[in-house]
Amino acid sequence: MKLCKQRQRKNSVLILTSLAVLASPLVLPLQQASAQTLTTVVNFNGTNGAAPRAGVLAGKDGNLYGTTSAGGSQNQGTAFKLTGSNFSTVTTLVNFTGSNGTNPIARLFQASDDNLYGATFTGGTNNLGTLFKLEKTNFTNLTTLLNFNGTNGANPAGRLIASSDGKLLWGITSAGGVNSRGTVFNIPLTGGVPFTINFNGTNGATPLARLQLGSDGNYYGSASAGGATNNGVVYKLTPAGAITSYSFSGANGRNPRSALIESDKFLYGTSFLGGASNRGAIFKFPVGGGTPVLVASFNGSNGANPTAALTKGSDGNFYGTTSTGGANNRGGIYRLTSGGTLTLLFSFNGTNGATPESTLIQLANGAFYGTTSTGGPSDKGTVFKFTP
Repeated sequence: MKLCKQRQRKNSVLILTSLAVLASPLVLPLQQASAQTLTTVVNFNGTNGAAPRAGVLAGKDGNLYGTTSAGGSQNQGTAFKLTGSNFSTVTTLVNFTGSNGTNPIARLFQASDDNLYGATFTGGTNNLGTLFKLEKTNFTNLTTLLNFNGTNGANPAGRLIASSDGKLLWGITSAGGVNSRGTVFNIPLTGGVPFTINFNGTNGATPLARLQLGSDGNYYGSASAGGATNNGVVYKLTPAGAITSYSFSGANGRNPRSALIESDKFLYGTSFLGGASNRGAIFKFPVGGGTPVLVASFNGSNGANPTAALTKGSDGNFYGTTSTGGANNRGGIYRLTSGGTLTLLFSFNGTNGATPESTLIQLANGAFYGTTSTGGPSDKGTVFKFTP
């Protein structure tokens, strides 16, 4: 299935149609930052991949690894490796062909066995997505661990994570399950029949982001729809599979598509819509569960429509990307201080990338690395390095 169709489907299912401006007393001050340094590491051209919607992974070998949702020899997506002092050398590890998966939109994950694990949104036996392993020898040998069939889930969108003992992979599917509202699942690293927990609408629907293992031993995540007002939910999941969900109201966020991260006994995340201007929000809620609380609102000039999780930098501040907004409405990079000040750091202009959908990572050199799903000379996306 072509990427454009996937985007159309995603938009039709996931983006809530209400664009009413919501009032909130919690709008925080916006500061405009001075120019920052952004370097394009890789320009995708179709042959070497296209439309990366997931961020890059820092491998244990010091290289960066990632996926593109399109491009490659079959235009079905790729898995790639970036090497060299500037990570500018691209090596295609796998060309997805349909039978081994299509359209990967989730970040890769390196488990304790040093293999890379990932998911494709479509493709496989039933064209409903797959789980796969890239073996550690050179990461070019792909083994399909699971073909989704609808009953056990469909269209996995979020990165896999490991259980606390490292023996299981936990993940989500954005569709499928007994209620066709998506699932949470776990499966051994060697594959097999997944243990599945089903969303039913009331407890959430259409999850798009990975789980976060909390310091209390429970798993936490977000679902982009469902809940009391169909604005989406955040949820707590016990290892035994019990879900407790907390609904968004719109004022505190709407349509969350990002993973959560834990900091100082709170879980932080972003929502695609909602907040004071209905252009997206940053929220938090306590470990253990509770109603999400608005931290900051996006208004367009400081970014809009974030789909990526926050990253906590070595300076103690949070960093992230928005898929639209900024000076050129092509997306931007922002900083949120621990005191709650939201600052736009950089606006993409198309030439240097556009529509960043992925979470940033920070390396030991202090720079952040990420991807844009469009833009660059071929308008097929980029990998970039950003120094705040």
